[in-house]
Amino acid sequence: MSELTAVKNALDQIEAIDHVRNVALISRGGMFVMGTTPEEGHRETFAAMCAIVLGAGQTVTTELRDRLNEVKVMMGEKDLVLVSLGPRYLIAVTADRQVDDVAVVQEARSLADMIERML
Repeated sequence: MSELTAVKNALDQIEAIDHVRNVALISRGGMFVMGTTPEEGHRETFAAMCAIVLGAGQTVTTELRDRLNEVKVMMGEKDLVLVSLGPRYLIAVTADRQVDDVAVVQEARSLADMIERML
């Protein structure tokens, strides 16, 4: 199995969680790497804004001398959960309000080491 196939399979595992709509792997610089993004917007804009929002959350957390777990943006009908995968990548998950955030974050974190090693 190629490295990219393994990463794609890992993203598919997250997308298989109940109520998850999209899962995207994004560079910390804001570039879309792979996965799916919401159809309602532009993929490039979505990726860039996700990186900016996660970076802003980390800056606030650092100022408060704490550690960021994840960033959650609550919208009208769905949520956006951003999880850092280290210094190079993040995972952006859009999901229905009923999603189990804990399961999403745990699955993303379990994949972090594998994704960092492979990419």
